[in-house]
Amino acid sequence: MSCAATSTASPRSKPGCIHLPVAARANARRRFGEPETPGRALGVKDVLQWLERVLADETGGVALTGAAISGPGEPLADPAPVLETLRAVHEKHPSLELSLVTSGLCAPETDIFALAGELAASGLSRATVLVDAVDPGVISQIFAWIRPGRRTVPLPEASLMLVDAQARAIRAFREAGLFVTTRFTVYPGINEAHVEDVANAVAALGADMLDVLACRSCTPAPAPAPLAPTGCTPAECASCGSSKTCASAPANSPAPEPAAPAAPEIAPLPELEPGRLELLRQQAARYIPLAPANDPCASDILWMENAGASAVLGPLAASLPKPSGARVNVAVASSGGMDVDLHLGQAITFLIFGPREGDGLPSLLGVREAPDEAQPGAGDARWLALAETLKDCFAILAASAGARPREVLAQAGLSVLTAETDIQGAVDLLFGGGKKNGKKRVKAD
Repeated sequence: MSCAATSTASPRSKPGCIHLPVAARANARRRFGEPETPGRALGVKDVLQWLERVLADETGGVALTGAAISGPGEPLADPAPVLETLRAVHEKHPSLELSLVTSGLCAPETDIFALAGELAASGLSRATVLVDAVDPGVISQIFAWIRPGRRTVPLPEASLMLVDAQARAIRAFREAGLFVTTRFTVYPGINEAHVEDVANAVAALGADMLDVLACRSCTPAPAPAPLAPTGCTPAECASCGSSKTCASAPANSPAPEPAAPAAPEIAPLPELEPGRLELLRQQAARYIPLAPANDPCASDILWMENAGASAVLGPLAASLPKPSGARVNVAVASSGGMDVDLHLGQAITFLIFGPREGDGLPSLLGVREAPDEAQPGAGDARWLALAETLKDCFAILAASAGARPREVLAQAGLSVLTAETDIQGAVDLLFGGGKKNGKKRVKAD
């Protein structure tokens, strides 16, 4: 069973599954393929607004067949926003298939069987459990850290806990009547020989299907920046929203692992040999049916593109755009007003910063809604409409943006910069202020 199996799209429409990032708390981190900053979880209200705009589009050539709760943290670590989102979406769109992508690791005090029943009652119909190994020794080679609860657990012990949690999650989801897919990511040289063990184990637990994928990036994941000492744990800060006063991680960001002694540098993994993935899939297929290669819920929806080339946002960066003529303002894609944290395609509104009347200091001038024409899937017309709405701006700041939107907006005289930073510092630098030695990582054409 896949999202495509329930699609009612016309032959001209491409089925797609939208991923709703409402899981704020992280409880594990892999050594490979992880972003330096995993992104910011959106509030339930913002996610629902975004979903409504996508569903309202009838001309984009993409027909939504499902919605998945996935990331940026672990959905089971804090189920409350997940359950709220599922209930709200299911109530308004009962025919939309809802799914969940999870490692299966929840807090030790959580009854996974009771939680699985709640998820099913809230409208969930599918669960994808990420199972990269069933041997704790192999798990320890894949993960940098695993934190089942609010305390740090030695990796060997935590790896054993993860294996047990994943087995319980698969059983719980099946007992709740969910369709369960397990996803095995191949890390060359680490778990290639483990695929049959995983396929056999998940089949015995009752999983319906197995997806076998190659690791998208064999480069070691960068270590997250250490946190400043605080009076509460990172997990508490991430859930209580006190990060602005205790100098911890952003309130809606997955809570990183507390600082630990520096680990030895990890070498990149070798590339998977040609034909190797297909061979591994054939081995797994002896034990369990395989997920279709074209399952639309296996990847992000079409317009969630990757950003382009990178530059450094700093006072001496000559390539950054400057105010000119009638273009004197900057538009910012932000969910909370403090950080640049939204993909360009996610932004429903933009914060407008520009010279304040009287003293000319860069200040927040107001909030501007994206035009109705700027709908997902509308092609170049979407970005041309946005360019017209922001015709007094010389730059847009977003967390990420695709190559085509950048190109169209640049032709209309509007530069797109992608940044993972606080709004005030980025705006100050674009208007010629900021610390002399300040550097923020921003991507630009």
